[in-house]
Amino acid sequence: MFVAIGLGAGAVGAFGMLVSSKIEQIFTNRPNSYVPGHTTGNLLGLSRDRHPDLLNHIHHFGMGIITAPIRSVMSYYGVIGPIASFAFTLIRVSADQIIEISAGTSALPWTWPINEQAIDLVHKGLFSLIVGYMTDKMVRGVDWFN
Repeated sequence: MFVAIGLGAGAVGAFGMLVSSKIEQIFTNRPNSYVPGHTTGNLLGLSRDRHPDLLNHIHHFGMGIITAPIRSVMSYYGVIGPIASFAFTLIRVSADQIIEISAGTSALPWTWPINEQAIDLVHKGLFSLIVGYMTDKMVRGVDWFN
């Protein structure tokens, strides 16, 4: 049951990450990154340039849904709260990097420009906070604000 909660929380967290990135792009004028879409295209044997936005969404939602059950397992075993979500952020970033590097579409993150590192951590951190709050509440009954 708690794994299913993680799957749902992952979809909600991925949506939150999508919204936050669009808001951030309004202020920074940063263009979309197509590395996630290229990764999905490479892994599925699809032309990575055919539907880049769709492939990006498949990657973001897929990785969110796949990784979030880890956070629900953390909640189940009492690893809860914002600090646990911070730790989960590192798991989420690592999962993306393993997939992207294995697909040959990304470099090691510490070689990226610093602004890209910061932006990636902010959005994945927000994802982790959303997922962590939801799983802590639904798996353990813990409300961070009460």
